[in-house]
Amino acid sequence: MRYGNVLACVAALVFQAADVQAAFSDDFSDEAQSNTLWTAGNDDVSLQFAGGVCRVVNSNETYSGIAPHTFPEGQKPSTFTLSGKVTLDDAGSSAGFVCCMSLSGAAPGYYIAIGNGGYVTVTKISSEGSGSLIKEARSGFLRDGSNELKISRRDGVFNIFCNNVLTAKFTDTDFGSGDIGLLVAQNSAATFDDIVMTDEFKDGTFPNCFGDDFNDDDLLGWSAFGDMSASVRHDDSTLRITTATDEHIYQVVDIGLEAFMMKTVVSFRSGSSQKLYGLFLCGTSTSTIPIAGFGITGAKSYGVFSSGQNITLTPSTKIKGAPYVSSTFDTTYYLDTIEVIKRDGSAEYLFVINGDTLSRYTGVDFGITGVGLFCMDSLDIRFDDFVASEGDSGTCRPPETVVMHRRPTPLHIAPRTDARMYDLCGRLVGRGTLTNRSAMTPGVYVRSMGRHELRITAK
Repeated sequence: MRYGNVLACVAALVFQAADVQAAFSDDFSDEAQSNTLWTAGNDDVSLQFAGGVCRVVNSNETYSGIAPHTFPEGQKPSTFTLSGKVTLDDAGSSAGFVCCMSLSGAAPGYYIAIGNGGYVTVTKISSEGSGSLIKEARSGFLRDGSNELKISRRDGVFNIFCNNVLTAKFTDTDFGSGDIGLLVAQNSAATFDDIVMTDEFKDGTFPNCFGDDFNDDDLLGWSAFGDMSASVRHDDSTLRITTATDEHIYQVVDIGLEAFMMKTVVSFRSGSSQKLYGLFLCGTSTSTIPIAGFGITGAKSYGVFSSGQNITLTPSTKIKGAPYVSSTFDTTYYLDTIEVIKRDGSAEYLFVINGDTLSRYTGVDFGITGVGLFCMDSLDIRFDDFVASEGDSGTCRPPETVVMHRRPTPLHIAPRTDARMYDLCGRLVGRGTLTNRSAMTPGVYVRSMGRHELRITAK
């Protein structure tokens, strides 16, 4: 079983704690009732209640919009868990929730969206109308179609869950309580269902294990970087990666590990017998992603390397490598099991091939935030039975994941009066029609436009 693929398309939210009280809920089964609970933030936003869901349409081609729900005074939750199902109409769009919002001036609060590329973004709008992107995180557990987004807050600590997997944490105390809203990016629509807000706080930890036997026809939990034109597909319950000349691809799982064991089974199908394929570790950087690779070749050699290093290949008869073609032209494809092991308290990363430790590498000088599979160019490789886990068990117990991928358009908000424009750091860059957009550097800016409105602009 794949980590995170235990439950498929769960339509109902279940809260088992007996002392948890629902502060608000709407499953949109009563259209007339829902019509009294939500309002359009401006004239560009329309709400359509039908079929047990709420579809929010934003016709503005430049700015995003909201559909607020207002709590009575004195009943605006400060400790809460807000959750619901979000379905995007357009793969290039984004949508989500607003929380701790005040429906005055620039509608200050926290605007949390999921969208294309598997990203979650948090934009904070101040009472003065300035906006800042305070958190961005990628989640391989966001998928095309419907996703559950859950936001939990207590004492300024926010936990964000995507399909019940903790994706991001941040702390901010500027807004302690307030109203909520449905959030949709510019010129797009999204469908919402099963909105529930309770008075509980849901704690969580980031995943420290991941496993995939590639029996399911998706890549839940995985993302990629490198040459995206490379072919990555399921083939006979394996992950098959085919790269052309000069193509390199890295399939990555975002997971932090310290003392761990990672392994996979690989089978060389065709291509260059001198090019590496195997396992890698990566870190986080504002420029080049640091990488440490542990690979083998079809010509029965192995190599261990870090970013920017020359790769030295060492022959080993322990590697089975490329297939064997018999005198009668029958082909035998071999399987190699490769592992990377880091013991607690040790600086060595052991590279184990088919049960034998062939390398003890000490060149990893970064914190590990991702692990995965890689293929250099001119290869056709099958991968199977991948697992990475903290400790030395080599197993991963799946979490109770809700399965209901995209980088969202960053959200920028603010008041109708004055029409000020800010960069993402909250610095004023212009006012109204006096802003010379041709002189602005390319990027995304916050424009303050008025009550109840979200405004996004990009150059």
